[in-house]
Amino acid sequence: MARAVDDGMRRIGENVRAARRYRGMSLETLAGLTGRSKGWLSKIENGHARLERRSDIRDLADALEVSASDLLGEPAPVIRPRDRAYGDVVRLREVFLDASLDSPLDIQARPLRALVELINSDIREYRRNADDAQLATALPPVLAELHMYAATGDERDRATALRLLVDLCTSATNVLRHLGQVDLAWIAADRAERAARLLNDPVMIGAAAFAQAGSRPAATVSRALRDAERAADMLAGHLGDERTAHEVYGMLQLYAALARHLQNDAAGAADRIAEAGRIAERLGEQPDGSTGEGWQSFGPANVGVWRTMLAVEAGKPEEALEVASGVEAKALRRRSRKAALAIEQGRALAMLGRSDAAVRQLRHAERLSVASVHKNPMVRELVADMYDNAISRDLRGLAWRMNLI
Repeated sequence: MARAVDDGMRRIGENVRAARRYRGMSLETLAGLTGRSKGWLSKIENGHARLERRSDIRDLADALEVSASDLLGEPAPVIRPRDRAYGDVVRLREVFLDASLDSPLDIQARPLRALVELINSDIREYRRNADDAQLATALPPVLAELHMYAATGDERDRATALRLLVDLCTSATNVLRHLGQVDLAWIAADRAERAARLLNDPVMIGAAAFAQAGSRPAATVSRALRDAERAADMLAGHLGDERTAHEVYGMLQLYAALARHLQNDAAGAADRIAEAGRIAERLGEQPDGSTGEGWQSFGPANVGVWRTMLAVEAGKPEEALEVASGVEAKALRRRSRKAALAIEQGRALAMLGRSDAAVRQLRHAERLSVASVHKNPMVRELVADMYDNAISRDLRGLAWRMNLI
């Protein structure tokens, strides 16, 4: 059986069994609480079947009175500081824990215009290329210096610093979640929310709500995820003509659709993703030749990625592959979003028993964004399960790089 050999991560089924035994609960009882068979649960716990849908993980977590994070094995073990794959997460942690918006670190800050130039050049490229290691290395000093301007700058500099903090703390949230640092990801998202509140800007408050909704594993029906819908509804009255406002609104609708799905409200999920699609079609993709990429890559293609994911989560792999075939991948300017599309195609193919094709999609996603594959608990579960049942050269290589064998 495939096992993680040096990162301490267990199969999700092993965590289910540990939680069930801790609760003193029999398989029959857990089966009754979740509406599943005893045989299915036994296979899950013994690694002979995989958990494919976040809603199943949520149901098990609810029945066992634990969080979905507990079953997914997050947060991950302590980061090895010298491991390049993680960048300087240790320093990123220090910034968030030691600095606040009214009490920054005692450092010498570069001119604010120099920080803006860096954000619009190197950091933008790191984000676009899904280079989490470089981004985690570049963010700590810039975040620390922006805290300085937020606390001590004049009115104009302070407002600029706070806006940049909302943006970069959102990026930090994404990176930290990809690297399995869930608790720290929440702190980053909370810092974004505090900066947005100081600005008293509805669009920035909505952007921070997006960061908070995405800071926890997607199988967790967290309060922040549920609140994405409320945040979208609050922003609806402040959209105006600004493109970014509509993009933030659209991304919040996508998280609202996921929250509705996880709460078994298929109609509500469909309504929310339809609203996101309406906004995306009206905005269109970023124009050819544009240096921008849209806020969080919002546009018709990204909505297509979310539609694909929700179809997989609904257990409709054929529909997921059909939706994915209509997504214009070139319009996804961030490699992480292209990787997300490939991951969902891989999951759908695996559901259909097409393991070789699934592995090809996962290897493609890995080339686009290593962390999106290696630290994704759903992908780890899928790869471990496929390795247990059929071994190919490509699958063995993927499992080895993920520390599963």
